Amino acid sequence: MNLSHVNLNHLRVFECVCRNKSMTRAALELHLTQSGVSQNIKALEDILGGKLFDRYKGRLLPTPQGSRLFHLVHGQLRDLEAELAAIAGVELSLQGRIRIGVPIEYGNRFVLPFAARFMKEHPGVSLEFTYGHAAQMNELLLQGELEFAIVDSYGFSPELQVEDLDYEIHTLCAHHSYLEGHKIPSIQKGSFFKKLKYVAYLPSHPVLSRWFRFHLGREISDLNIVATLMDVQGVAQLILNGLGVGVLPLHVVQRLRNEGHELIVFEGSGREYRNSLSLVSLKGRSSSFTVTTFKDALKEHLYQRMN
Repeated sequence: MNLSHVNLNHLRVFECVCRNKSMTRAALELHLTQSGVSQNIKALEDILGGKLFDRYKGRLLPTPQGSRLFHLVHGQLRDLEAELAAIAGVELSLQGRIRIGVPIEYGNRFVLPFAARFMKEHPGVSLEFTYGHAAQMNELLLQGELEFAIVDSYGFSPELQVEDLDYEIHTLCAHHSYLEGHKIPSIQKGSFFKKLKYVAYLPSHPVLSRWFRFHLGREISDLNIVATLMDVQGVAQLILNGLGVGVLPLHVVQRLRNEGHELIVFEGSGREYRNSLSLVSLKGRSSSFTVTTFKDALKEHLYQRMN
């Protein structure tokens, strides 16, 4: 086949659809209509004389021919764009939308300020954040709805790639108004903790269980869980209103104390319990130049904060 029959724009649209596994998401990234994206794919298939995508259970999957073409053009288009920018003496412009999953408190405190600076430097980039816990992120990543996510400790699906990223210090705390009627022993024992009421993060209270295993060497059975929530801000609000005891990241406790709230932190064993945070993405999923650049810059930013 003569290369003159192939429109470079067709290849660019094809690469974006294949990478996103969605014509809708490709249209958003390329600032095209969905019908425009579909027409480009149809035109390329007509030129090549074969299908490039199959639909399976609502998902868009490349055919063997489509996969072969994608692996050929993905890196080549990125290298060509970079080389043309270098020849023209201009910096390669970052463009497109990045979809990221983050825990609400950690994301607001550490990721969003960096993201704002990044977008000011690269006005062609837009970011879409999804707040949630690890189980939600696991499913969204498998469905291709996120480029990557930052999550805390969790048993991830084998299809996902997990990289150590950062940590939070978890503390067991309560508002002083709740502890007024309790005498806190100098060396805290299981019998003392059984008398308390608890506000738990996530069903089955895994965060509370891990805190007790770390500090006391065992779990406390039959905790009196009076409320279970799916986000840290909700846990914090119930603790501040004197409902009971709960686990919060230390940076949340420090922020609340700076706002004037009287929180008491249990010493436990006297050691820091560090809850690991990971950067998780779908194995084998190719990323655009924009996504790769943002992710690498974010990782460097968070590594510097940790060290």
